[in-house]
Amino acid sequence: MVSWIVQKRKITILFSIMFMLVGVLSFIQLPQREIPEISPAVAQITTVYPGASAEEVEQLVTNELELQLEQMTEIASLTSISTSGVSLVTVELEEGVDANQLWNEVRQRITTASAQFPNDVQAPQMNNNLSVQGLATYQLTFDEDNQLSEVNEVIDRWNKRLVQLPDITTMQAQGALDKEISIQLDAAAMEENEVSVNQMIGVLNGELETIPPGEWKTEEYDYRVELNTYNSVSELESLPVGFSAENGVISIGDVATITETFKPATETITFNGEEAISLTFYLREGASVPKAQVALDSFVEEMRNDLPTGVEMTLLYSQAGLVEQLFKDLGISFAIAIVSVLVVCSLGLNVSTALSVALAIPVSLSLGAIVFPYTGVDLNQISLIAIIIALGILVDDGIVVNENIERRLKLGDKPFMAAINGTKEVTVSVITSTLTVVFTFLPLLLLPGQAGAFIRPLPVVLIATMIASTLVALFLIPIYRSLQKEKKTRKSPGLIGPVFDKAASFYSKKLMTKVSRKPLLTVIIGFVLGTAAYGLIPFIPLEFFPDTDREEVFVEMKLPEGTSLLETERQSKEVEEFLSNIEYVDSVSTYVGTNIPRLFGPGGGGVAGDHVANFFVFINKDKISTRQARDIWSDVLKEQFSNKTFTVSMIESGPPVGAPIAIQVKGDSIERLTEMTTDIKEILATADGVSTVSDDIGAPLKTIQFTPNRSELEASGLSSGELAQTLRLMGDGIPIGQLQQQEGLIDLRVSFDANQVDINDIMLQTPRAGMVALSELVTEKESFTKAQIPHKNNVRTVTVRAYPTGDVNSDEILTATREQMEAVVADEGYQLVIGGETSARTDVFIDIGKIFIVVVFLILIVVAIQFYSLTIPILIMSTVYLAIAGALLGLFITQTGLGFMSMMGAVSLAGIVVRNGIVLMEFIEQRRKEGLGPVEAVIQASEQRFRPIVLTTLTSIAGLLPIALGNSTLFKPLGIAIVSGLVFSTLLTLFIVPALYLVQSKWRREKKVV
Repeated sequence: MVSWIVQKRKITILFSIMFMLVGVLSFIQLPQREIPEISPAVAQITTVYPGASAEEVEQLVTNELELQLEQMTEIASLTSISTSGVSLVTVELEEGVDANQLWNEVRQRITTASAQFPNDVQAPQMNNNLSVQGLATYQLTFDEDNQLSEVNEVIDRWNKRLVQLPDITTMQAQGALDKEISIQLDAAAMEENEVSVNQMIGVLNGELETIPPGEWKTEEYDYRVELNTYNSVSELESLPVGFSAENGVISIGDVATITETFKPATETITFNGEEAISLTFYLREGASVPKAQVALDSFVEEMRNDLPTGVEMTLLYSQAGLVEQLFKDLGISFAIAIVSVLVVCSLGLNVSTALSVALAIPVSLSLGAIVFPYTGVDLNQISLIAIIIALGILVDDGIVVNENIERRLKLGDKPFMAAINGTKEVTVSVITSTLTVVFTFLPLLLLPGQAGAFIRPLPVVLIATMIASTLVALFLIPIYRSLQKEKKTRKSPGLIGPVFDKAASFYSKKLMTKVSRKPLLTVIIGFVLGTAAYGLIPFIPLEFFPDTDREEVFVEMKLPEGTSLLETERQSKEVEEFLSNIEYVDSVSTYVGTNIPRLFGPGGGGVAGDHVANFFVFINKDKISTRQARDIWSDVLKEQFSNKTFTVSMIESGPPVGAPIAIQVKGDSIERLTEMTTDIKEILATADGVSTVSDDIGAPLKTIQFTPNRSELEASGLSSGELAQTLRLMGDGIPIGQLQQQEGLIDLRVSFDANQVDINDIMLQTPRAGMVALSELVTEKESFTKAQIPHKNNVRTVTVRAYPTGDVNSDEILTATREQMEAVVADEGYQLVIGGETSARTDVFIDIGKIFIVVVFLILIVVAIQFYSLTIPILIMSTVYLAIAGALLGLFITQTGLGFMSMMGAVSLAGIVVRNGIVLMEFIEQRRKEGLGPVEAVIQASEQRFRPIVLTTLTSIAGLLPIALGNSTLFKPLGIAIVSGLVFSTLLTLFIVPALYLVQSKWRREKKVV
């Protein structure tokens, strides 16, 4: 095959150029983004039950939904929160299922459950597009409240033009208020004119909720029939609602005030203290960030020109800037890596050999890029890091092939035959070593969960480029070397070629000679050193995914449940002013009642609620690090504002894993769960190193409880439903239809002013007793009700979350508090489940451990096939044991966290370091077949393989040094693990593997003698 390729080199070159061009075009067209797109199979079902308590929502809505959904075996997790007036059910599907088909089934089951809902429950809304990612957020600030209406009109107008941006799916306007027509009832006027509440509602419903007249069919023509309804406030005011002998016809305007206004605010936004509307543009799936931002810039510029005078539109955040900086930083690392690899190659290879090795880098990358679009890989920090890792490995096969061609030339082969014979001799070992890398990373494609989706570009890129590099080494390099040698017969042996020769001679003739005399002692010393490194694990910090050191800091402020939006807004201004006055703070955006836009991966931007404010703060990193700011604020905010609960956080560098500590308590009685939760919160809050503790059940809500007087109701002929309707008018009011106006349909809402009326002022028209005061029909008292009732898999489950201070390890806190918490949850039928980051880390580590076992056995199988031996693969796999020991040593020395990326580095080492062992063992076996004894074969192989082993190791290290020494908090652990593992394992492999071989050979000889 090799000889045919070299002989038909013109055809091979043409095919290579064709595939390279395809690969280059594929690479150029790849979308660019910060992190890989993660599309979790998760949906949220929101159901509104106006006026209902949390218990009523749970019993009448949530339980009905869960009863239907729990029958689906494809659902991995079913969680819910039942709160006052709202049910929120979250559905997570199992891995590897047909999500689209199952979402259709979920919708069908929602419809089935809806049939059991009370009449007042609104239709459930399901959202399974939770992976949508924000591209950019702009803050619109204005000085005068009357500008709000104009700004809203501009937003509505430009939202309709969003189709101009094919890469943008939605525009979210937070803080914008929709218009409505408010019909505010005057209780005194209604009593004076003898107009009842139910009479008023009945007239409005009859006039505004009309039935379409349909069509009139005649013999000559089919007519569409339309009924003109009210379309102005003045027409509504003249609508008759009653009659009195004294005043005659009573119209709505006589007993109510009708105004065109804004709906009550459910959220407020401020930017640096000014009232604002926050506009966030969300990316379409698969869109490229830089391309989408270019189009958005033009769109926003036109929109900015359309805004009223005095309204400012400021860019708060854009992914494009981050992606540009990310690619710039990684581009520098990429360039440094390439130069480093080429410099290392030139140290021990002549110019023509170094050029042929360098050829493997661009060709392999372009060929590998062909498969990227078909495997869902785009250009993000994971795929770029994979390319940088690949740089140092791509040249390995080329170095091995070139070195053997050089050896054949020294033996006297002609250039053409040297290229063929030199390649043939190492073809098996090159293919085997490539398969070990492929089989190392292939199982990573099976890593489940968001962590698996996050890291998936790494194995795809490495597998594709490694296969391509093998093809380059076996096909293109022989062609290149034959052409070069036909023109030039001798090149320099490298910048420090003589040094390599002397080192190889000293290593083989001096050191290996001594090793051959006491191979068992060498093995023992090597493994003792390696095993000692494993003892450092308890002294290495644990960190699943490190926080990123960026300029964004998030502060979540919680007030007691039941706090009004206005009160939360008032208290948030104090915190906003405090943060704004800090010298290193550049800007503060405050989101009251809502969360921060989803701009930073799949995780949300805090929780939402009237009692919650989220602060989105940008700091000056030249003055302070993000971690320092977080730690300082966690303490200072607690001291300055002791009546509030704060959670200060940073952007996570990987997929979100939730709170560092999450304690779940499961059981039936919500009262008992509340008691247990309170005790657990106290245990955690008093533990050393805990900053903030919260739960998802909340404090009881103050409630005004109305009890119907049954005898009075029966005497009057009214129902409880009519009472509830009247009470709603004193609160949120009742939607009563829509009014057609020039700008479109506007909602109408009828209500009392709760601040100016009480139940003594409200009169109801009854069928049997005439006009009756509401106070005669109900008894009023204050009480408390549950804020919210959480479920997990249809079981009441309360979660307590705790956040450590500074660098305190969550494992230490759990160790200190576990027994106390277990004692609290000792009742029969109740269960304590400890989760959070520790649990997530353990689960992922177990998955990686399973994958590592598969990797080891796949490598063993490949090597066993090559050598048809069981002992040689085990000898070679000793390099993996030593490499991981080196990785642990490096993590310990640098005090770098042992987490997901360092574990990825350990898995990567398994495929990288065995290549050296394979190359060395194959040469030893070849010399044995030629008749040499074990010692002579080992010494000769040590001399001949020293240069390629050292060069391939140095190129791998050179490619990864920019990452290991860089500032990337995410990838630095991976770089340190691989670099330190390579250094340690190579130093020991050069001695341990040959020594093991000699021990094994001696043992086999002694066995034969016996």
